[in-house]
Amino acid sequence: MLSERLARSHPERVWEGLRRRGSALETYDARERWLALDAERRALASEHDTLAASKSEPGALRHMRARLKALEEEQRGLLARIPNLPRDDVPEGHNASGNVELRRWGTPPVFDFTPKRHDELATALGILDLPRATKLAGPRFPLLVGDGARLLRALAMLFLDMHRERGYVEIAPPHLLRTTILEGTGHLPRYADDLYQLPADALALSPTAETQLVALHADETLAEEALPLAYTACTPAFRREAGSAGARERGLIRQHQFDKVELVRIATPETADAAFATLLADAEETLRRLALPYRVVALCAGELPFAAERTIDLEVWMPGEGRYVEISSVSDCGIFQARGLHLRYRPKGGGRPRYPHTLNGSALALGRTLAAVLENGQRADGSVALPTALRAFMGMEALAH
Repeated sequence: MLSERLARSHPERVWEGLRRRGSALETYDARERWLALDAERRALASEHDTLAASKSEPGALRHMRARLKALEEEQRGLLARIPNLPRDDVPEGHNASGNVELRRWGTPPVFDFTPKRHDELATALGILDLPRATKLAGPRFPLLVGDGARLLRALAMLFLDMHRERGYVEIAPPHLLRTTILEGTGHLPRYADDLYQLPADALALSPTAETQLVALHADETLAEEALPLAYTACTPAFRREAGSAGARERGLIRQHQFDKVELVRIATPETADAAFATLLADAEETLRRLALPYRVVALCAGELPFAAERTIDLEVWMPGEGRYVEISSVSDCGIFQARGLHLRYRPKGGGRPRYPHTLNGSALALGRTLAAVLENGQRADGSVALPTALRAFMGMEALAH
């Protein structure tokens, strides 16, 4: 959540950030409404203090306090609709055409046959059964069978073990979250249509373990000596993703439920750049361990996630589709989420508590990784050579009929 001081004292900076993002009209309306309410609240607060000092009628003061509380709640709701502001070094652009490729790693495989898509390969191998998944839960849910299920588990074990070796603390969190947590991390109200919610319980299924890991220390004040914090978790993610289905999103590319290994770092503003570089390197290492070709792409301002001030995507090469597909987003959310979660730290030298930066990244989305392993390792006879890093987990060198 943006700071009230920023919204009040630097409206031109907020406007410029929204312009760069290509924000919708309702976002600008929320900003203007917030400014109007802020002026009213500040005037009313001054009047209240004057009347209180003169020991005026208690009933009038109670009425003023009730109005002040209502104004504060409405302001907070409006502020929650305003996204984080892009950093100055984020590329300009309002859609994917403004994204900037930074570098590539690995060489896409060359086949002497027409490569197949992962869902065709997996179905032929008997390790993916989408019709039965649809029977159980409806379209766009996964059902992996036999070696497919084992391969998914092997990927999770490989990634979690690797991240633990690199200093991350593994967490096994709840999969249901209070809506207040989702509001604090910036997922509500922005992504309300994508969430599976249980309104009667004020809970929702987690859309990403980023929420749980970032919110572990909500309403806490940490010692600066405890930072940076580094967490990892493998959890299911649940998303409605309304309107995002398409011919290019078949199989395991975009589903309502998918497993993902998430990374989160919490760092001081002064060390956030180093934390971001480490997080990106850790996410890249997962792809390198699997020898999967990928490219690194800086998102333009219009493509940034709601809570992020900068994001770099990793896109893995998918031979069956002949394109790179996003498999990880690494984001620095600045103090945006920490403010919403009331997460602070106390500086070593004393002074008032400060907000840390929260950073997150997928390392990796398991369904898409499995798809990439199948497509890059496919052979003419329909078998799939496994990356060396997975062979010990699987007890085999290839998947075959």
